[in-house]
Amino acid sequence: MKRIRNIIRYVVIVILDVFIMYVFHSYINLLLLVGLLLFPFYSVYGLHKVSQEIKLDLFVPEEPMGKGEEFQVRFLLHNPTVFPLVNVTLSLEIENGFYGSEGAHFLNLPLRARKDTRAFYPVVMDYCGRFEIRVRNIRLTDLLGIYEKVIPMETERECLIFPLGSERGQEAGQMYRRSVTEAMESREKGYDFSEVSGIREYIPGDKLQNIHWKLSVKKDELMVKERISVSAMQLNVLVELCNDDQMRLESVLELADSVTKAFVSQNLPFTVFYYSVNQGSLRDCYIGNEIERVQWMEMLLYDRCYMGDGRVEELFLQQNPSGGTYLYIGAGLGNEDAENTIFGEMGAVAQLRSY
Repeated sequence: MKRIRNIIRYVVIVILDVFIMYVFHSYINLLLLVGLLLFPFYSVYGLHKVSQEIKLDLFVPEEPMGKGEEFQVRFLLHNPTVFPLVNVTLSLEIENGFYGSEGAHFLNLPLRARKDTRAFYPVVMDYCGRFEIRVRNIRLTDLLGIYEKVIPMETERECLIFPLGSERGQEAGQMYRRSVTEAMESREKGYDFSEVSGIREYIPGDKLQNIHWKLSVKKDELMVKERISVSAMQLNVLVELCNDDQMRLESVLELADSVTKAFVSQNLPFTVFYYSVNQGSLRDCYIGNEIERVQWMEMLLYDRCYMGDGRVEELFLQQNPSGGTYLYIGAGLGNEDAENTIFGEMGAVAQLRSY
């Protein structure tokens, strides 16, 4: 419809020029008429040349940004030809890969001849995750607005958006020390905080609880499970990435950021667990410093959240049936013990649990 309207306007201008030239016998209008008749060829030819030479560069911040912080997406269009264009439309797809939400946007720009055209697209992410921007194609419109051409363009960039948790240093430190105390008490009650590394023959003095009774019956001699001690001073942190319609996962991630950052600042090592949708299994990551913590956060945001029931706690208990203490960070049920819980916004909790 817009193209037809532009054609009608152009025809009307030509007719008016012919009428004025006929009435006033104007030489200037004759020259103008020649220009008007040649201009469509120039316009269409110029668009064709630009479509062969145009290039696009796309830039986003390389370092992770914080949730709610404004950053710039920069577009740089290269036009080495002598033909300008009034309207160039960039077809954009913007997605949060962690949450799986996406939307379409369009950016209209004029294109200068023999110069680079720069544009800045301000972005503020309301949710943390993985910001992805893609340019699928560029739509070029000639100077008269009567001819268009779409140029396929597969240019993609991404930027991670980190949660910004509040300061919870004192609460997190107390929670860590409480977990160590409970772990030591569990050990004294007979729980085994060690891993089996091999099987060997019984040596006098070995503990009876380490005897592999089934294998001993088969071999008709006592066989012992050789163990590697696992320090009770290390806390396991379970982060539940289950989301809901209220986007409560945002509060869970902010609380996880606060607690893990506090652990690192106080030199308290821990292992964090979460369910990976990409791998379909439980993933773990040992964290002893801020670099490892940032790497874990990046790894998490390159994964995806999930809807429905939580998974991380069930899988963790299946893989660790011997008993112990862990810190669960997720959506609370509303009946948490205040002594063993750090409360976040929208019902998010960091709760110390024993099993």
